[in-house]
Amino acid sequence: MISNFPTKHPYMTEPTIFLPPPELREVIASYGILEIPGGRSEPYFSPPLAMSGFIINTTNSTGQIVSKLREDYFFSTNEVATGQVTYPVYGELIGHIKSIMVFFQPLGMYQLFGNDMAALTNTSQSLYEFLEANRAEALISSLKQSDRNEDQIQILNSFFKDQITRKFPVRKMKDVVEYIHINKGDISVADIENECHYQRKTLERHFTKMLGLSPKVYCQIYRFKCLINQLQQNPGITWTELADQAGYYDQAHMSRYIKKYLKVSPNSMVLLDMNFIYYLLSR
Repeated sequence: MISNFPTKHPYMTEPTIFLPPPELREVIASYGILEIPGGRSEPYFSPPLAMSGFIINTTNSTGQIVSKLREDYFFSTNEVATGQVTYPVYGELIGHIKSIMVFFQPLGMYQLFGNDMAALTNTSQSLYEFLEANRAEALISSLKQSDRNEDQIQILNSFFKDQITRKFPVRKMKDVVEYIHINKGDISVADIENECHYQRKTLERHFTKMLGLSPKVYCQIYRFKCLINQLQQNPGITWTELADQAGYYDQAHMSRYIKKYLKVSPNSMVLLDMNFIYYLLSR
């Protein structure tokens, strides 16, 4: 922990958003850069996003990111690859921090690196382990030597442009993910089998390897993501209308997933930093 108790703020600073160039948008949804000044702390809470990512802290100060999933530490190092999660991630940002976040498309991390995404589910891995140590060191050193956000994003773009030349094939699985997204997650595994011509066991195996979740769980998280985005776009909507439009059986069914992924009831969502949650779920 850093010395001198920091001033605690109830809401989290919204990151600055950067979009990748067109040639990377198949694998990267966006970048975010979050800066917290010294002598200050902010809470952190993220529901499951149906995405994986990189998180890189580029400051050399004593700032600290405390990140937990359930009761365990989700990560405790400054440069990590994070997999899909099925529980909220929460914690605190303490002191001077500049954190660069890479939000991969659902298949993006697998396309770029060919790693078994199931091994990263509900956990993280140091970038020095995830990448070759020399490549990780070169990337992180370059980011830390640059102060301007735009320069750091350009360094990341160059890194991923080099990596994309080794892209792993996912063509048939892309059709599956697109089908889920078109239907806003409101489909069954049997629907996917029939529409995308996949046998159940093969579908489950490929999906888990490439995305880190089973098709059923991914659909549940993506439907929740669509639910929250719909709430943001229609703040006057009733819970009953929202449940119906998002494809839940009833309001009680919808409430179960809100409690699962946000840890509060629908009526208590006002207690959360919804602006930051909207930011995360719009990736």
